[in-house]
Amino acid sequence: MSVTFHNLRTTMVAVVTTACVGSTAFGGALTPPSRFAYFATDPAGIYSANNGPKGVAAVVDGHAFLLSDVSRICLVKDRAAVIDQLVQNYVVERDAAKKGIVVTQADIDGQIALLRKSVAPQDLNDVIAQHHSTMSDVRAAFKHKIQRALIVADQVPAAKMVHAQAILIKYEAPGVPVKIAGTSRDEASAHALIRDIQAEIAKGGDFGQLAAKYSDDQSKSVSGDIGVIYPGIHDVFSGLTAAALDLNAGAIADPVPDSDGIWLVKAISTSADHAPDEDAAYKAAKTVYVDEQSQFLSPKYVLSLIDNSKITYATDSECAPALGNSLPEAAAIVDGHVIPMALVAEKCLQENGPSVVDILVQNYLVDQASKRDNIIVTDSEVDQRVAKLQKLIAPHTIEDGLVARHMTMAELREDFRQEIERTRLAEGSVLPVKMVHCHALKIKFDQPSSYASSMNIARSQHAALILINKLKSQIGAGAPFNTIVAKYAEGDSKAKHGDFGILYPGMQNIDTALLDAGLSLKRGQMTAVPVKTNSGYYIVQAVSTNIDHPKSEYAAYSAASKAYKNNAAQMFVPVKIQSLLSQSQIKYYVHA
Repeated sequence: MSVTFHNLRTTMVAVVTTACVGSTAFGGALTPPSRFAYFATDPAGIYSANNGPKGVAAVVDGHAFLLSDVSRICLVKDRAAVIDQLVQNYVVERDAAKKGIVVTQADIDGQIALLRKSVAPQDLNDVIAQHHSTMSDVRAAFKHKIQRALIVADQVPAAKMVHAQAILIKYEAPGVPVKIAGTSRDEASAHALIRDIQAEIAKGGDFGQLAAKYSDDQSKSVSGDIGVIYPGIHDVFSGLTAAALDLNAGAIADPVPDSDGIWLVKAISTSADHAPDEDAAYKAAKTVYVDEQSQFLSPKYVLSLIDNSKITYATDSECAPALGNSLPEAAAIVDGHVIPMALVAEKCLQENGPSVVDILVQNYLVDQASKRDNIIVTDSEVDQRVAKLQKLIAPHTIEDGLVARHMTMAELREDFRQEIERTRLAEGSVLPVKMVHCHALKIKFDQPSSYASSMNIARSQHAALILINKLKSQIGAGAPFNTIVAKYAEGDSKAKHGDFGILYPGMQNIDTALLDAGLSLKRGQMTAVPVKTNSGYYIVQAVSTNIDHPKSEYAAYSAASKAYKNNAAQMFVPVKIQSLLSQSQIKYYVHA
């Protein structure tokens, strides 16, 4: 065993790297993660497959995938998160015991009842079974959740609470249709109505009756009663919360403006000044307030418990062998308390075994299909993917990312190789498309909130249209396109000397209107009317097409075709994988 740092602090390298890499790199699944796992003999335990070969996770066309290999992969890749959770649970339980905090069965029963309600109409026992868990596991999870809240409850600051009533007068905000706004009243009329209501209140009018008569809030059905307000309450406009909490019992705040309405709020009572029959409401509100605040406080507190503990962890090398006696007994030791490796391995397999088996089966079928189709991925192709990744995550290094993800460079390269193979296999489903080499001339115009405005272009949209039509006429009269571009073009078209490169369907980083216009042209043809974008007008001219171009452009079209096929193939990859699966004889013993 050796000391390592596997607590809650996920390194930035891991986050950045995972975000930048594609579907498989750094261990990501090529298909969405399995929601539910299927084990051949759940009642007998997930390590036993009585209906099939002993110790086999799946068999594909006679090729067996061993459960021990699946378990090893799960353990190496996923144990950090599982251990973190088990370590957290232990230090929380230990601290709760020190503080004399006891979570009763009734406390847990309450949480179970809420869970039953949330999964309805499904039966909770069925849902638990689908997740290969037990009611005992669920109850333990709720126990830890409650403990986390209770161990920091004494750190939650006391807060004033107000039982409030409110009246909302809505108005139609600019640009919002009446159907959505729910009213045709304008803002001035809303303010006038608020003043009328205030006048009625000043004459002795009942706030609740006025709320029932005038309010546009759903609380009008209960005389405007919006319940007990506390700091940070959810689903209540923050301005309304602040106004309510500033009131004494019986007081009414000045009108509170909202984005599409005006509020009047009255304090029925406060936590320090209320009738006995409101005790239950204030007690319930305080419970929710403390629980919500505890959610913010507990993560930092749990980290402090971990930081003040002496913890050792099993290393990657110790977990690399197949499951068996060679594994260390302890996955981690917290101040002498052992987190059993067997428990960690079981949880890793239970949570991630199905997705690992799915990936292993898919990878095997992809490799076999690639061999049949003579698809060979060279080392230089993989090198390019690795170099691209390094550039994306700089200044972090791939090596740091590999350590954070418990991965080797060989595994990363294998993931990239698999990704390239899948793309190549799917390219056969990509149909040929028209490609056009285009030149373009851009004339900018000033438009509010547009890129042109930020570039200080002092030209109206109408003036830009007049100018570009004038230039189009000159080109039509025989003026060389490139000459006009060199003299008049602005922005990206001038920077590229008018050359927009070879356009193809689905091309990224180009305005859709420009792309569509360019692809509609024949060789030598120019757009009949200027193409409008959000910052200017374009004239687009086709230099050539993929079926009508000089030999000098062969390499450029070949590169564009390769880029198009690579991009377009991604949408066919899942279909190709499904086809390979359907054509194979597969028996799963651990599967989604």
